[in-house]
Amino acid sequence: MSTLFLGLLAALGVGAVIGLFGSGGGILAVPAFVLLGLSAHDAVAASLLVVTAAALVALAGGAWRHVRWGIAATFATFGAPAAALGAMVGKNIPGPFLLLGVAVLAVIAALAAMRRKTEHAGEPGCAKGSVPARLRCWAPSVLAAVVVGFLTGLLGVGGGFLLAPVLLVILRLPLRVAAATSLPVIAVNSISGLFQHSEQILGAGSAGVPLGYLAAAALVGSLIASRLSHRVPPHVLQRAFATLLVAVGMGTGAVGAVQLLA
Repeated sequence: MSTLFLGLLAALGVGAVIGLFGSGGGILAVPAFVLLGLSAHDAVAASLLVVTAAALVALAGGAWRHVRWGIAATFATFGAPAAALGAMVGKNIPGPFLLLGVAVLAVIAALAAMRRKTEHAGEPGCAKGSVPARLRCWAPSVLAAVVVGFLTGLLGVGGGFLLAPVLLVILRLPLRVAAATSLPVIAVNSISGLFQHSEQILGAGSAGVPLGYLAAAALVGSLIASRLSHRVPPHVLQRAFATLLVAVGMGTGAVGAVQLLA
C-alpha cells in the first residue's frame, strides 16, 4: 500500500473521530499523523489544517446560528496572538517533547470528558451579574483564551475541550451555544498558528504526503461521521471518547519517550 493511500486512510479516520465526538477530536490528529510517519512538526501543521477545516464546515452547516459572536470575538482576540506565539515556540522545540506534551494533554482531556457536568449551563452567568461580578468572570475567561490559543499553536490541537468548561461553567452558556461559540475561536486560533507552518503546508510532509490532502480527507471523514453521531447516545460517545483519549495519550507518550531516548 502506498504512503499516500495510508495517509488518506488515516486522515479519514481522524476526521471521522472529529465528526463523531465533536470538539476535542482534534487532539487525536497529531498522534495519528505521527504514527503515519510524519514528524511531530509536520503532524502539528496537518492537525491545524484539519481542525480549521472541521470548525469552518461545522459553522457553515448551521452552527453559526447559535454562536455568541461577542464572546467568540473576545476569545479570538486574545487567543489568536497566543496561537501565533505558540506556533513560533513549537517550531523550536524537539519533536519528542511535543509528543509528550500532546500525551499529557490527551490524558487531561480524558479526565475532563469523564467528569464533565453541565447542570449549571444556561443559568444566568457573567452577562447577568453586576460589573464586579462580570470582571471576576471575565478575568479567568481571558486567561483561558490565552492558554487555549497558545496550546493550539504549540501542539496543533483545537482547544475545544478546554474552551467548553469555560463557556459552560464560568459563562454558563447553554450546551449547544457553548459548542457553537467555540467553533469560530478554534478556527481563528488554528489559522493564526498555520501562518507559522506555510512552508510545510505548501510542500509534502516528512512521509511524502501533501498535508493539504490529509486535511481534505479528514474533512470528508468528519462530514460522514457527523451525520451518524446523532444516532449514538451522548453518554456513550463521552465514555468512548475518554477511553480513546487515554489510549492515544499512552501511545503518544510511549512514542515520544522512545524518540527521546533514541
